[in-house]
Amino acid sequence: MKLYVSYLTLCHKLNMKKILFITPFFGRTGSEMQLLYILENLNVQKFEPYLFTRNDGALLNDLPANVTSFIGYKKHKNYLMRLFRILLYLVNINPIEYQLRKIQKKIKADCWYINTIVNRDAYEIALKLGVKIISHVHEMPLYYDMVKSKTINNLLKSDVCIGCSEIVCENLKDMGHKNVHLLNSFVDDRFVSLNNNSSAKEEFNFKANDFIWIMAGSVNAIKGVDFVIPLLKVLNPNHKIIWIGNIDDSGTTAYTKIAGEIAYKDRLFFVGRKSTDYYDYFNLGHAFLLLSRQDSFPLVMQEAAHLGKPIAGFNSGGIEEYVNEKIGIVVNQLSFTELAKAMEQIEENYSSYDKSYIKEYAKGFNAIEQTLKLEMILENFNH
Repeated sequence: MKLYVSYLTLCHKLNMKKILFITPFFGRTGSEMQLLYILENLNVQKFEPYLFTRNDGALLNDLPANVTSFIGYKKHKNYLMRLFRILLYLVNINPIEYQLRKIQKKIKADCWYINTIVNRDAYEIALKLGVKIISHVHEMPLYYDMVKSKTINNLLKSDVCIGCSEIVCENLKDMGHKNVHLLNSFVDDRFVSLNNNSSAKEEFNFKANDFIWIMAGSVNAIKGVDFVIPLLKVLNPNHKIIWIGNIDDSGTTAYTKIAGEIAYKDRLFFVGRKSTDYYDYFNLGHAFLLLSRQDSFPLVMQEAAHLGKPIAGFNSGGIEEYVNEKIGIVVNQLSFTELAKAMEQIEENYSSYDKSYIKEYAKGFNAIEQTLKLEMILENFNH
């Protein structure tokens, strides 16, 4: 009987698809949070997941026990592995290629699932090894500037491309890829919770008639930090902006901070990165504002919806796919007057926005259903 059970177990494991998920940092970025949610919900009866990350990222602490992980030699916890990386360089061997070849030889993955385009080496190595590639693309063309043209050309050799929004899928099809699937980004609402930290509110001296807008994410040019000043110039003075997120040390960010301190120090607040009290700061706002130049399907927009916040913003990509008239207003890029009018309209009609509806709408993009959609893509993938 035991032999029979062992035989069935072996047959089951042989039928499972082994997938090596490859991601650059496994830190708390939108694309890598997505990967964590996927790994938490992936059907382990059908798939055997492994993870490779170049960095010893913070999300490794949250990784499900069934996922075997490998950390790149450069950030490895073992000092000897970090030293070994230097030795590989001395003999002109690419450490990432060496390590990924070794991992593939050991686990014999059916395919590599490359998360985000910032994985230059992984594409090239997979193509050398003849490994099937599934690429999960979260970026729009403005972000392509982070990599060389060769990486984009290698990306297009993927057997399957998954785009996190319709516009991302369209971009991939524009470049000639024939096997593109839509898998909208999503938020795991288990983590959207409030600590009711009163100190967040006490940090500001808002008046009863102030209308507070929340922005979230990295404070940089791609997210439209330089758009804040021209917007405030045409926006009613009772409208105020709190931006939560890591503040880039750049000239563009400096422009906004300096100009804001001179003319709008009681209307513009950069509060930096938040952790356990993140949603307490987020919840200080009446509504959410998105000024990005390009944004595929931002998680911060979905977080706002999970908290019942109306949304306003420039049409930077995925926002137009997500926001309907019951949730908020999207206007053309760089139309500051038009955006100010939309924001003032949301204030005027604020009571007509049904928070319960917005929260329920947000739940339509959830971890369980989106992972099931991914599993269908993986099951139909002929390895």
